[in-house]
Amino acid sequence: MWNAVTFSVRQRDILRRVNTTKMTDTVLETKPRTATESAPPARRREITGKTRVAVIGAGYIANFHLTALAETDDVELVAICDVSESRARQAAKGYDAVQVVTDVARLAELDVHVAHLTVPPDQHVSLTRELLTAGIGVFVEKPFALTSDDARDLAQLAKTRGLPLAVNHNYLFRPVIERLFQRIDAGEIGRVEHVQATLSVPLRQLDAGDYSHWMFRAPRNIVFEQAVHPLSMMQHLLGSVVRAHTAQLTSTELNPKQIFHQRWATSFVAERGTATLYMAFGQPFTRSTLQVFGTDGFIEADFFHDQLSGERKTQWLDFWNSYLAGARRGTELRRDARRNLINWMRTTVGLARRDAFYLSMRGSIQAFHKALRTRAALPNNANTAIAVTEWADAVAGDTTGDATPAPLFPAAGAARSGEVVVLGGTGFIGQRVVRRLLAKNVPVTCVVRRLHSLPSAIVEPALAGRLRIVQASLGDESGMSEALRGATRCVHLATGNGTSWEEVDAVMVRGSAQVAEQCATAGIERMVYVSSIAALYTGRDNGSDVIDDSWDTDPQPDKRPLYAKGKSAAEKVLRSTAERLGLGLVVARPGVVLGEGTPMQHSGLGLWVRDNHCVGWGAGDHSLPLVLADDVADALVAATLADGAGIDGQAINLCADPGLSGKDIVEELERATGRPIKFHQRPLWLSQTMEVGKWIVKRIGGRKVEFPAYRDLKSRALAAGFSSRTARVELGWKPVEEREAFLDAAIRIYAPRNR
Repeated sequence: MWNAVTFSVRQRDILRRVNTTKMTDTVLETKPRTATESAPPARRREITGKTRVAVIGAGYIANFHLTALAETDDVELVAICDVSESRARQAAKGYDAVQVVTDVARLAELDVHVAHLTVPPDQHVSLTRELLTAGIGVFVEKPFALTSDDARDLAQLAKTRGLPLAVNHNYLFRPVIERLFQRIDAGEIGRVEHVQATLSVPLRQLDAGDYSHWMFRAPRNIVFEQAVHPLSMMQHLLGSVVRAHTAQLTSTELNPKQIFHQRWATSFVAERGTATLYMAFGQPFTRSTLQVFGTDGFIEADFFHDQLSGERKTQWLDFWNSYLAGARRGTELRRDARRNLINWMRTTVGLARRDAFYLSMRGSIQAFHKALRTRAALPNNANTAIAVTEWADAVAGDTTGDATPAPLFPAAGAARSGEVVVLGGTGFIGQRVVRRLLAKNVPVTCVVRRLHSLPSAIVEPALAGRLRIVQASLGDESGMSEALRGATRCVHLATGNGTSWEEVDAVMVRGSAQVAEQCATAGIERMVYVSSIAALYTGRDNGSDVIDDSWDTDPQPDKRPLYAKGKSAAEKVLRSTAERLGLGLVVARPGVVLGEGTPMQHSGLGLWVRDNHCVGWGAGDHSLPLVLADDVADALVAATLADGAGIDGQAINLCADPGLSGKDIVEELERATGRPIKFHQRPLWLSQTMEVGKWIVKRIGGRKVEFPAYRDLKSRALAAGFSSRTARVELGWKPVEEREAFLDAAIRIYAPRNR
């Protein structure tokens, strides 16, 4: 039996650490409060006319705020603020007369009443404090703060200044949760006694091996990134948390000293009942539910499917009561399924946006501004934010450890003789390139955007002084100049993608051209740019059964997606720049790259409509231009270090031919993983018909979308062959092409391993 240790809310101690399963008992000494209790009303700043609003942070979540604000009465969007002016300008497109600023201090000059804070969580406290001090109210994206102490300090500051302060716990406004609360308030299940939440979800960043996201920087961060959604609902139903018991069931080391707890189990005793929370991250099957148990019934909300069903007592005998229980739940589920289908159709044709997440965001934002205008108690106000933060603190405790600090790398110093600069060295191919160069005793500089969450392939040689680290990114003139000064070769693996052509053109195309110019200025002899066969047209009707090495790219890039169009444009501008400046340039186009670190659900195999259902680009029975990541790295290193100028000025394909089709690969994945992973053959004409059908529906709804290009579907099928002659002859490249050896290295690595 675990001994419970009493904590004050302001201090927690480490109780116990266990190698595999870590458990923490936490008892909180808190004054009970109701879920709707609010602070004594403070005198708010008088707002005349419309509420003048700024959005701080122009990332993904800001788009939801901007769209919701556009649909909110009596609100005027005044400014968008971001440290990146280009990102802020991109977000401001379509919003007339909106100021773009890069400094929060400018917002007071613009007479902003309220700022929506959509920056990363570790900036919430400092920016909220700065805004409140400047006399600006704040609507903070979740999580409100990362400790209860900070939450209380911010609440006190807002109260003292008489300013509105609230947090966007938008899940409380999801339609399924609003219906759940209505049924509970109507007394359908009696008095609430227990709440059980399950959050078992995939994480895209985990699958991609991208561990730089804030939620991976400290073990406790995942609680504040993901768990605050179910915790906000628990707080609403049960009030304050009194004590909690947490076990981290499984853990892993993403990078050296970067611990991530994959599965959690927490039990709570709260002011008005009990609760349990199970969290599992990186799961192939999604289950996200909230189950509420009452004295006289039960209700379950399914967030993933946006469905609600329940069971309650009846006056009937058991056999008929059991029948009614199943029949009623079935009726409720069918009703919600129909509602969701209709909402999807309405959203698709452009009649109204009805997806659950957006509705929750709009509902939360509009409720905040309505309360602000009517001087009512703010929903999810500072007191509620404190309470939810206490729930999160109770889950995370201190047993999960602190954030792993960025390593103290040696000063970069001057480039060494024969220095090779690698951009994108932290990626799955980049790490392999760095390792191979170092193994050949070649001095290497790795250009990184962030110093934290770097892989061991970068950290270990950098700490040992074998690898120079320079913090910079595409478009960073001073940082890139420092990295390139005195070096002899450059390998450009940085992707620089985007969600619009303006972004892709700015980063992937013009950003790469700027790197080429900087290379020439620094006296770099050769730049190896890693492109993709996506820059080519690879349909059967391309005029050749085999695509040879050449500078020819898809002659109709506008009929291709942004990534393919961007790579094609980047190749052209790089060739022109290199010829103009006399820079040695090699463009390498890898095929479908497989191997450890690559996603199991590779889009080159087909369209993965689910992580275990792949729809082929056609029949999927022809050999694909597959290649191992290790073999790509070998070719890039060979091209970088090749003597003389014989390889310069060439565009080369890097494709092997193990004789495997998309169908073959998916079937082997099923055997290796023991999961029901299925390949579905679909003729291209049928896929095109479906795409045209979706286009017609969207056009009927008034949405401006481009007609789907059949040419792109044909190119995605990758039916053409590739010679890769230059790499084989000039570089002595010998990729793995024996079928079983290739499957061992590329597919059977996904077989389950003993934990």
